[in-house]
Amino acid sequence: MRSFSFLLLLAMAMVGLSQFSYAGKATYWSSIYHDGYKHDFEPYVGQQKLNQRSTKDMDSWTPADWIDNPGDEKIILRDFYAMGIIKEQYMDHDNIPVLRVGEAFVKLSSFDQKRVLEFVDYVFKITESEKNGMFYVIYDRDDSEPLGLFNKSGYLNY
Repeated sequence: MRSFSFLLLLAMAMVGLSQFSYAGKATYWSSIYHDGYKHDFEPYVGQQKLNQRSTKDMDSWTPADWIDNPGDEKIILRDFYAMGIIKEQYMDHDNIPVLRVGEAFVKLSSFDQKRVLEFVDYVFKITESEKNGMFYVIYDRDDSEPLGLFNKSGYLNY
């Protein structure tokens, strides 16, 4: 019992002395729960600002870039059908054009999906034919909801 009380007294003395040595320094808990410090981190020399351009700004592609010779648009559309990117085109019961796309379209990046839809609009001039010209994009395996619509503003994915 005597050795236990000695060890307890020794432990208390060590804890008491350690508090005196850390009295002016930050402890672990005070570094987590602080009142807030002024952070003067400056990531750029001279406080520069880097301008980030959107991908649309860097993209100078137009649908005409895919057409080398007159009549190529029919060949490209035929290839879209052959690859399963486009399955069908029709008018719905409200007389709105619908483009039914396949699984190959869904697997394309959003960037390439936009290009395919721009090309289809370039060939058929759907957005130019009426004041609010647009067409729905419907996935072949899911008729309940359209994937989105394409109008003068571009592809609006739902």
